[in-house]
Amino acid sequence: MRMIVNCILDIKSFILLSVLFLVACQHQAATVSKHQLFVFGTLVEINIWHHDAKQTQQAVDEISATFNVMHHQWHAWKPGRLSTINQALRANQSVLVTTEEAEFIKQTITQAKLSDHMFNPVIGELIHLWGFHTDDYPLLTPPPSKTEIKRLVEQQLTVDDLWFDGLQLSSHNPSVWLDFGGIAKGYAVDRAIRILAKHNITNAIVNAGGDLRSIGSKGGTPWRVAIQSPSDWSLVAELLIDGDEAVFTSGNYQRYKEFDGQRYAHIIDPSTGLPVSEVVSATVITKIGVDADAAATALVVAGSENWLEIAQQMGIDQALIINDQQQCLGTSAMIKRLENLSITCQILN
Repeated sequence: MRMIVNCILDIKSFILLSVLFLVACQHQAATVSKHQLFVFGTLVEINIWHHDAKQTQQAVDEISATFNVMHHQWHAWKPGRLSTINQALRANQSVLVTTEEAEFIKQTITQAKLSDHMFNPVIGELIHLWGFHTDDYPLLTPPPSKTEIKRLVEQQLTVDDLWFDGLQLSSHNPSVWLDFGGIAKGYAVDRAIRILAKHNITNAIVNAGGDLRSIGSKGGTPWRVAIQSPSDWSLVAELLIDGDEAVFTSGNYQRYKEFDGQRYAHIIDPSTGLPVSEVVSATVITKIGVDADAAATALVVAGSENWLEIAQQMGIDQALIINDQQQCLGTSAMIKRLENLSITCQILN
């Protein structure tokens, strides 16, 4: 009898252990959790494939806090850390920056030089002159005068007007006005990816208003993202991304000034002081958000004649542009990855 009882107990114990094991496995099973934040004037979506809900929430909370700090720190025209830096530079004073701030500013300097200054983070005064330091779009005020534009263009403002002595940042030109609108989202998603890694999350996608960076996959399945038309938001193509990649689009279709029947895009060509008009959008794929963000802006400014050369200078081999005639031009490395392409794209390399 004892042997039978022991046998029954052993069977019950085995069943109990099996149930506990299955429950534990179910608890540890990875699923996609979706989170939304509103920051930088846009909706940020974070999709995470992870097994630990608590760990996931801690990471999202840290990203949210970091993004809110960044939004206030790097705002181009509202009071904050960047306005303090700009006030010092425009008063011909050096300013002590943190190691992290220096790292970011040096990244923007590098990208500006690689782009032949078509991405130019020191033309904040020119952007302000056009009225684009605002959250209220579309603008209906008249454009600035040719004289006002000429005054700033003739100063040939570039990042060469900045220099570092250790962590002391100075400028040669009192008209320098740092504006990181063309690179801030790239820096933000890079920060988010680092935070996720700190929390041992290896599969996620961070999408800041259509500009995104991914790591890993969705349970072994690549992330699927869309490239939209700048004219009517219809689908241009779909793209599968798997692993660590950044996909950024810059365009002149969301924020603009409209006056007397003419539309002026918020992206300014530093060489002319005028809004760009020929290229309506540029999409770039690379590994780092900062690089992709700056490059997408630079390619819009470069135009149909020069975009490929600038992309190559910036180390970008996956890019496409759509011009004002709705023509799509792209690199072979980019075009071959696109699915469900709704327009014909010409391969230029």
